Amino acid sequence: MIKVVLASTSPRRKELLRRIVPVFDVVEPKEPEIEGKFSPREMALRLAVAKMDSADRVGGRLYVAADTVVEVDGRVMGKPLSEDEARRMLKTLSGRSHLVHTGVCVELNGERLCEVATTVVYFKRLEDEEVDFYVEVFRPLDKAGAYGIQDGAEMFVERIEGSYSNVVGLPLDTTYRLMRKLGFRPALWVRLGDIAKVVRSKNAGPFEVTFDVMFEDEETYRRFKEGGFLTPDRFAEIYGYDPKDIVVFEYFDQALALKITAKRKIPSGSLGDDDVYAAQKHVPLMNYLILWKVYG
Repeated sequence: MIKVVLASTSPRRKELLRRIVPVFDVVEPKEPEIEGKFSPREMALRLAVAKMDSADRVGGRLYVAADTVVEVDGRVMGKPLSEDEARRMLKTLSGRSHLVHTGVCVELNGERLCEVATTVVYFKRLEDEEVDFYVEVFRPLDKAGAYGIQDGAEMFVERIEGSYSNVVGLPLDTTYRLMRKLGFRPALWVRLGDIAKVVRSKNAGPFEVTFDVMFEDEETYRRFKEGGFLTPDRFAEIYGYDPKDIVVFEYFDQALALKITAKRKIPSGSLGDDDVYAAQKHVPLMNYLILWKVYG
């Protein structure tokens, strides 16, 4: 399975990309600067390319970069600098259509594919009090065109022509198609808690905590063990341990279990500990996502 990296810190793009691949890395690109006059559609593409170029990339990983612009009457409508400007933008969009362009670039081992997706958005006619309500409640100063379709503005949208996810910030149909061309394949991800039970052992020493990952059937246990789905380094990363503090990481075939013991800074029963560690510390491990099956 190809490791995917999103060259964006946008919460909206991260949420959308998780629908294609639940686990990916994120790198923060530099804020793109584009010189020259370009059409809004070309601007969206150039901004996405600039984000990709600014990200540090390594071989063997599939990078995704995107940028979205709103077009009204042939010009780009950017992010408002104030609430008053946000109100003016929304009144400009009122009772008419506008275009949303998202440039998408994907790259793997130097091979790059880029494309622009466009969606037509039709707004109903907005009353002044509706504009005031939206700006004061949703504070859309970080959004091109002063609105987020997923953040309350759906009530203003009469209809759209094209991709809904494009208006949010990442056209999933375009992104998925480009990723597929570079070798990406869909996959089944499962939570460790869906295929195993994770229990903290009661016999850990005062300065140690033990996790027993226990499987109910041998087939799942063997597949988990032989697939190397969990490593000492990954376990340390999940809980913020130093890998050197993992003192036991051992499979027990007869018990269909993986035993993990790690050093702990606070001794068991210490003031402030209250056994919350024992009751809750295993939860992140249960939610750990595993790449269980790749299709194709």
